[in-house]
Amino acid sequence: MKSQAESADSPQRADDSMPRVSVLMAAYNCAAYVGEAIDSVLAQTMTDLELILVDDGSTDQSPEIMKRYADQDARVVVYRQENQGIGGASNQALKLARAPYIAILDSDDAMMPERLAIQADYLDQHADIAAVGSQWFTMNIQGEIKGIDRQPSDPDSLFTLMFAYFAMHHPTIMARKKTILACGAYDTKIRRGCMDYGLFFNLLLAGHRMTNLPYLLTRWRLNPSGATHDNAGPQTEDCLSIRAKGFMKMTKQDNNCADSLALTLVRTFPAGSWFDERVSHLIPDPTPSPALLRWRELAARGLVSDLEAACVDWLCNERDYAEQLAELLQREGLPWLGQLTLGKAGCMMMAPNKIVNPVPAIATSSELVLLIPTQASDDELIDRIQASLVRLPENAEIIVFSTDGTEANVPASLMHPRLRVLPTAAVITHAWQKALSETRCEFIACAAAGCRHHPEFLSQSLAALQSDSNLSLVYSPSDVYYPDALDCNGNAVKDPSPEPHWTRQTLLGKDRGNLSCMVFRRGLIGAIPVAFEEIVPATSWTIARSLLACSEPLILPIRNIEFAPKIGLANNIMDTLVQRLVTWYLDTGLGSVPVSWAWPQLSAIQGLERVRELDARFLENKLCIHPGNASLIAEFIVRFSRTTLFHPVFKYLLVHYPVIAIGELRKRSTLTASLCGPWRLLLRGYTKFRKPIRLYK
Repeated sequence: MKSQAESADSPQRADDSMPRVSVLMAAYNCAAYVGEAIDSVLAQTMTDLELILVDDGSTDQSPEIMKRYADQDARVVVYRQENQGIGGASNQALKLARAPYIAILDSDDAMMPERLAIQADYLDQHADIAAVGSQWFTMNIQGEIKGIDRQPSDPDSLFTLMFAYFAMHHPTIMARKKTILACGAYDTKIRRGCMDYGLFFNLLLAGHRMTNLPYLLTRWRLNPSGATHDNAGPQTEDCLSIRAKGFMKMTKQDNNCADSLALTLVRTFPAGSWFDERVSHLIPDPTPSPALLRWRELAARGLVSDLEAACVDWLCNERDYAEQLAELLQREGLPWLGQLTLGKAGCMMMAPNKIVNPVPAIATSSELVLLIPTQASDDELIDRIQASLVRLPENAEIIVFSTDGTEANVPASLMHPRLRVLPTAAVITHAWQKALSETRCEFIACAAAGCRHHPEFLSQSLAALQSDSNLSLVYSPSDVYYPDALDCNGNAVKDPSPEPHWTRQTLLGKDRGNLSCMVFRRGLIGAIPVAFEEIVPATSWTIARSLLACSEPLILPIRNIEFAPKIGLANNIMDTLVQRLVTWYLDTGLGSVPVSWAWPQLSAIQGLERVRELDARFLENKLCIHPGNASLIAEFIVRFSRTTLFHPVFKYLLVHYPVIAIGELRKRSTLTASLCGPWRLLLRGYTKFRKPIRLYK
């Protein structure tokens, strides 16, 4: 093993033949995990490899562990140097690598056994690709799988999305060594920055293509002591700088491409990507992304519709653009959304008792109807119809309808006495309303694309509803699978992230309401106070969210299957607008509480009136308190009511969310702070001996 004083010349190897892949691993004080990482490399199904370990001045037992592996396996090469940071260590590993392909693995991560073989074969077969990554598992410090992180799996989408976030994960990549060196390798000027993000931008802007395979080939450790966690601030700042410089360089190279990037990115992420949200937590008053700035330039030149531009402005800054957006929504024939926009900003009182969805509530049959929405790109329609015909309870019927104006293409061979195909609605915005109006059954279910019912879901749900006249909604949670995150056999992988005990509150708090996982009484639809013709981009989501917000479900122990949408580019502007407004509307007792920055506009009397509205909505079961709205409602009640402890909503918060409720009481005054101790003791006794609240499981 080389000492710190030795040169960077390649160490002596027992076998001088060139390997197919060089795996590069920069290591620094990683004794707890480096052995697992090395084992995963040496256990690869493709054995024609070398592992270059660069110890970057470790002071723990890492050097001894690495030396032991090098002594046992001639494919392992260890090089020690003074600490130079990840970039310097990675560049040193590049110099030592002999293979034409280099693969990256962090010293606290692990490879799946097939990773190197799959990626090397792909590069062999795709000469136009300079680097290829993969999907990846996240694991905790104990090595337990906790989730899946998905990335775009086609070069064009990856190119675009790299300007929004890091769409290629460094420890998953295999790349052509010559190409990496030709683009300058890793920048070592900022030791705590994102040298890998900078390198990938250099590759893309030099005209090289990159992509991610759909396979889950790496396990990435969420390590609190790792470089990513320790350097979150500097890395985020470096990412912003790299992204801005990359966009400016792209603008100089191809102005039209920069315009297209801006339009696509902002339409896909109108409220910003997850990276922008991270930035807002780590950096005060961050500069808007280059894509958003370019979007605004295009909007000013009239290259973006007025409605799209106004929606994006509002999604980025509700305070300053609420009235402008509301006025435009009114002109565009979307008055209800305009009212929600003003209501959220505290500019007007909502009218929650007005039913704006006149779907007939009368049923002529006590049976079940299954709605199957479809659209032009629906390649699952035939499978859903066939599966539903087999599993439908006796005398139930199926209604197929189009939601995008294209004809529902159902082959004649599938036609059945219990199957109806509705004519395409003359106006797309009326498709759902027309389908619901056509139903005459007492119970309604749905089977949208991407959902597979459990074989007993419909029959069990119908039996539960028919046996209990007080029950209106049955829900069977779904196991979520990712069709763009595959195992090595090409099968979609189930989301391994921990799930809570599913209740009405957890379903709402995690936004897991799925209309295809519900069976409900027809009467619930007529009572949903939303304008169906204005929520078209998110109709099924809105119906599901509304039903959960206003009804206590019976949660079945069986599980449906849900396939999550693939990572991709789309125009999500109206969908995002609708979801943000409707979520606020339902989570605040049908619009009783504006956003917090609008509270100073309310008088004490107006505020108290809204608190009483919250109590009324709560007692009418039109307000469900869950982790997503508990803090906002608790803060509002404490601010505007002097008799906080006597309000039904706050009593519920004290029992079910005591930390939040007592925390808000403490903020109000010294007097209430002094009462928090006794209240906590009383609450402990109450929650221990109170009668259990009925929760369907």
